Formats: sequence, structure tokens, C-alpha cells
Amino acid sequence: MKTFAQNLASLMPNGITLPIELVEAFGWLEDQGWHNIRGAGAPEDHWLSIYPSDLLNHPVSCHVIFGGTSLPYTDHWATPDPTIDARIAEIGETSGDGGRVAIWLDEAGNQQFVHIGHSSLGVITDDPLILLQFFAMGYPEPGTLERTDITPVQAILDTHGIADLEALGPNDQPIIPEAFQTFLKQRFGVDIPTAARDLGITNFAQYHDSDTTDPFARWIATASPEPSEAELAYGLELMRTVEALDIKDTDSTDVIMGKIGSLFQSKD
Repeated sequence: MKTFAQNLASLMPNGITLPIELVEAFGWLEDQGWHNIRGAGAPEDHWLSIYPSDLLNHPVSCHVIFGGTSLPYTDHWATPDPTIDARIAEIGETSGDGGRVAIWLDEAGNQQFVHIGHSSLGVITDDPLILLQFFAMGYPEPGTLERTDITPVQAILDTHGIADLEALGPNDQPIIPEAFQTFLKQRFGVDIPTAARDLGITNFAQYHDSDTTDPFARWIATASPEPSEAELAYGLELMRTVEALDIKDTDSTDVIMGKIGSLFQSKD
């Protein structure tokens, strides 16, 4: 293992391991110079991009950053549960709103790659090559993908609310991780499909979906504690606040920021 994979593996609970396909892919990305270290350089400070550094802030690149965390999954629970934490290992960030990809030990003790998003979650695949193909496709934020039957280009159009890519301008065209795609094709002999659904990846379940058959979503729902009265009250107050802001899809960024700013003015 190279440096990044060693540090990521050191953060994982006993019983969860990095598949060799991920180790090799991480090693190749590191060899490209796309391994970065923040802060003090602890294992959780190491992160790996699928792009060179000059493309990291491009407005239409793919948000996939590999990296681990020292914080257990249930760290934010009122009473953390080590039995839950022993079965989840985060390995990357997949959206700007906190979406994550993790390895989960299912009920049979098999490793599954799972999506843990802001509003959705579920099993992605149990095949590390399919996971890598999915991330190499170029979806702008895999962690917020609502439909797996659409192409990355359609997801980009939907995200930006435009009809065609010309509306983005010549300097803001999508940047597909072509070098990463080429590596996967040459090393593992896999193609990059048209849509995630072609890989067998289905739409992710919503957190409130009590009818989902997704095993990870059902496990999380069963394991999660019931919200406290304080948490329920906070959630209700938050919903009322959002409704009071009356943010519309047609609102410009300035209008939205003005509405949010009114909250602070009302408290003065």
C-alpha cells in the first residue's frame, strides 16, 4: 500500500478492509500527484482527488474526494453505539452538502459500499470495480444523485437548471475525469457506461421511506434511536423557519441571501 491507502486503512474498524482494486486505484491516483494532506497530517488529514489540483475548484467537475475520518458514525448521537460504529468505515466525500461513501458490513458479514447522503442513503454495490466506474463517470455530485437512470450530462443540466451545456459558457464546460477513466479501462478492462443504472445501481432510499427494501437503509432505520423531544421541537421550528422564508425555485442568489439575512435582522 502507498501512503494514502495506509492512512485510510488505519482509520477502519477491525474486520473492514480495503479491497485490492481500491488499493491499486488509490496508488495510481497518488502517483499522479493527487494526494493531499491538510493540517497536522494525521491519517484523517490525508485526501485523494480524481483530478489534478488545478481542476479541483472547477464549477463543473465531479465531487469525489477519497478520505477517512476518526469520528465514529454515531458520534453525533446522544448515546454513541460502538456496535454500529464497528460496521461502518467512511472512505470518501461525494457531495458538497456532506454526502459520504462508506464500507458497511452487512448482516452476513459481507462488505458493501454504501451511500450516506444528506437526504438519502443506500447500498451502491458490493463490487469495488463498479464503485470506481460509478465515480469515474463524471456525475457532478454522486452523493446527491436522485435518479440513476440519467446520464452525467443530464445530471449537470438538472443541477444548473439549464437546457443545454452551451448555457455554461466555454470556460465552464464539464470536466470529466478522463485520465481516471483511462486507468480503469487499461488496468481492469472495464468500460464507462452511459448511466449509473447500467451498472446495476438503483435509486437511493429517502431517510423517511419506511417501505424501502434497501438493506442498509433498513438497518440504519432500525439502529437509529428515536428523536428526543428537544430534537423534534428543533426540527419543527426549523420547518417553520424554512416555510416563513418562502424561498422559490425562481429566486436569484441575491434574493435567497436577502431572505436568509432577514432572519438575523429580526433577532436584533
